[in-house]
Amino acid sequence: MENSKEERDEKLVELAKVQGDFEAQVLKGMLESEGIEVAVRTGVTPNILPFTVDGLGQVKLFVKESDLEAAKAVMRANEERDGEPADPADPDDPDDAGTCN
Repeated sequence: MENSKEERDEKLVELAKVQGDFEAQVLKGMLESEGIEVAVRTGVTPNILPFTVDGLGQVKLFVKESDLEAAKAVMRANEERDGEPADPADPDDPDDAGTCN
């Protein structure tokens, strides 16, 4: 199916800057699984410089302007989920007892 001219010409806006291609690809996959198209741009080939020096190696993620709020919501939900502390061990559960036999 072909996109309309308006969809192809829609302005891209920067969503996030991340450190390295791995993190960028993880975020891209997460957003695309929610139906949000993502463009990834970097100034340096990661295999040459796989770390950041004064912004080199930084990867930027861009989304359509109309998808920006939805993409931010997906990223916030992911941060909230990842930021939650792990469940404390249950002393009544033998798998969580924390003892070695």
